[in-house]
Amino acid sequence: MSEDFAKSLKDAQDNVNNRANQMGRLKVEFDHNINKLADSYYPKMRPLRVQVYRSIHEQHFIEKEIQWKEAILSKMYKMPNFQESVHMAREREDELMQLMPKFQDAISSLEALTPADMQVLRKYEHPPELVLLTMEATLILKGEYNTDWEEAKVMLSDAYFFSFFIQRAKNYDKDNIADEVMTKLEQYMLNPDFEPAVVSEASIPCGALCKWVRAIYDYGRTKRIIKVNGLGADDIQGDVDRLKEQLYLKREEVAGAEKKLSGLQNELEERRRDLKLRYDQTMDPLQETFFEAHHQYGTIYHSPRHN
Repeated sequence: MSEDFAKSLKDAQDNVNNRANQMGRLKVEFDHNINKLADSYYPKMRPLRVQVYRSIHEQHFIEKEIQWKEAILSKMYKMPNFQESVHMAREREDELMQLMPKFQDAISSLEALTPADMQVLRKYEHPPELVLLTMEATLILKGEYNTDWEEAKVMLSDAYFFSFFIQRAKNYDKDNIADEVMTKLEQYMLNPDFEPAVVSEASIPCGALCKWVRAIYDYGRTKRIIKVNGLGADDIQGDVDRLKEQLYLKREEVAGAEKKLSGLQNELEERRRDLKLRYDQTMDPLQETFFEAHHQYGTIYHSPRHN
């Protein structure tokens, strides 16, 4: 191979590499800008998403309470000797039974955990935020005042978790949850990240515990809605009217937040498209020069060699 041929081949190879490196740097810069753009919208969109989540959470229980009170009113008007404790007993039992599949699913998820799952969780020196959040909620439900990570690791030990905790979780006294516990849990229920699917991404055991905490909370909240109150028809109707006003306001709140979210999302997508357009306008010519350089290299490589 002649020196001239070798030099021409090396120059052509260097040209191909340079074009490829240029395209690579451009792609890295584009990905960085896309991520930076998304990050800039997070502080604007996150509070709105939280607002929507919380409002929908409250709507669920407001709707349930309206339905319950309207069912009482319906029976009151039909039965002159209506007694809520007697004549709503079956409906009360049905309401609670509807929540049991969710509870049983949570118990099944806990029973499916293995010592290996727990070992991974206990190894954390500095656990992810969702792990800490879930363990705090679990310890609150257990009635613990100390909810730090060291206390959580005691609960997560194989000896305690598999021998005691799961059985206690099954037999948890759902019908007598203290008001203080329910109040403390409310902040976790209003957190859109405190959902089993989200928590499971950080920790499978914590995802199962999240299911359990939410199932117990839903049961306790429903139990409070359907408790016997002994109110007369006028008072119950007043409650229904008040609740319907609350429901209307919550729905308006959600609609307003979703409208703002939609506007921000459209704005974000428009800016993404603009970035992509500018990226393509720069990348397309680079690709052309890369293909030309690659073709030139191929031509030289397959040309007759000179000694």
